[in-house]
Amino acid sequence: MLVPHMGGGETIIPKVLVVDDQSDNLTLISMALQGKGYRVTTAVNGEDAVAVALLVEPQLILMDISMPKLDGIGATRVIRGEAKIKDVPIVILTAHDDDQFRREANDAGADGYFTKPIDFPRLHDFVDKLLRGTSGEEREVKQAVISPDTGRLDPRFVLWRMFCASNGVSVETLPSDLSSELRKRWQKLKNEKKPFFRF
Repeated sequence: MLVPHMGGGETIIPKVLVVDDQSDNLTLISMALQGKGYRVTTAVNGEDAVAVALLVEPQLILMDISMPKLDGIGATRVIRGEAKIKDVPIVILTAHDDDQFRREANDAGADGYFTKPIDFPRLHDFVDKLLRGTSGEEREVKQAVISPDTGRLDPRFVLWRMFCASNGVSVETLPSDLSSELRKRWQKLKNEKKPFFRF
């Protein structure tokens, strides 16, 4: 079943697989999802995405396109050919705002296509509708569950918020979308804080 449901009085939390070869992007997208109560697993290329998906059987996959070994569109095709995970919704998250990539993603079997920088409120709404819509059941996950994962603001996100505020950047921007000068500043800040903030 692709949608979380109540079993034995316990809410089943949806598992989301996030796939991106940029570690900063992977971290920030994962934290945004964890903040909404999802369980997150990650992969850094298309080949790993297929292997992890077969292992954990997520309820949703968020897939970058441009990655080493196997790109996101190729990985989507492979997943659609695996009986165990062929029905898992796949949403493309990419910097490619191009009709050709959209067509290729659609032909490969993707269920959605979002361009970076990501509009997170819109993505969360889409994910919520996608998960509820797969079998018509309503998602019962509480959005503000206090837990070790979601109850505290991750220090890495605190660092990112500090950086965005001091440089006039939207907190929803991904590091890969920064200008070359801002990327240098971000790398410098991370290196300075490395004993405390690990990406």
